[in-house]
Amino acid sequence: MSNNKIEAKKLSSNSNFLKKNSLIMFFVMSYLIMIISVVIINFSPIVSIDIIFFYLSIWSPTISAIILAGIIGGWSEIKQLLSGFLKWKVGGFWYFAGFFLLIGPLIFALFYLLFGGEAPGNPGLTGGLIFITLINTIINGPLSEEAGWRGFALPKLESRFGSLISSITLGIIWACWHIPLYFIEPRMPFYIFIILVLVITILMTWGYNSTKGSLLITFIFHFSFNFNGAFITGILGLLPMMIFYIGGSVMIGIYVIIVIIFAGPSKLSRKPDSEMPFDIGKRNS
Repeated sequence: MSNNKIEAKKLSSNSNFLKKNSLIMFFVMSYLIMIISVVIINFSPIVSIDIIFFYLSIWSPTISAIILAGIIGGWSEIKQLLSGFLKWKVGGFWYFAGFFLLIGPLIFALFYLLFGGEAPGNPGLTGGLIFITLINTIINGPLSEEAGWRGFALPKLESRFGSLISSITLGIIWACWHIPLYFIEPRMPFYIFIILVLVITILMTWGYNSTKGSLLITFIFHFSFNFNGAFITGILGLLPMMIFYIGGSVMIGIYVIIVIIFAGPSKLSRKPDSEMPFDIGKRNS
């Protein structure tokens, strides 16, 4: 056998190994990039290096997904991975469902004030602050993560397990991926955070599965979830933080219970199997 044939066989074998283990590889790569970046940030005295590795850390799911997609299927696989961001013709309901994660807590805040609650306020409120927070929220979360968690990992999980189980599994992995960030910036208590992440993951799976894999819709869910706390408690100063956590948790909890009952735990969608953005046939194989 010639050397070229041996090399081709090795490459084919490596490619098959990656295809079979791509989900595990994705999680390992995302965690490693995050952990290594945070370690460098903690020990680096140079601010510019800290900034580079901070963005590298939060983009690790997308970076990992693109690398693996490229190795497995080349440029066509990468385009397929990112094509979900272009799926915008999904019906107005799904835009409302995503933005409700922002609208709902805002309505709660208004009722809180209407019934005598005290608003902390924000004397430093400016249009510039709102704009910076908006851009920061878009970049540091929805844009940097969705291609990885939803575009790459979720359909692979759902091809093996029920959608509710897949969402809980992904939610735990996603929440724990954030742990290193607690060493470089203040965040909400982790026990509250992990519950909220589990809930939002279920809602995002519902949106993803019901729109044939629209990453634009999961982007909106993710953005609304991240922005509502900064907007309502920080920018507008309408609610004390703990009141926001309690009220928001109750509202989002009711939301997800309704979704599970309505859509069903198997697919988290009422759409037919043929419209699922994953291979549901593999579950029984």
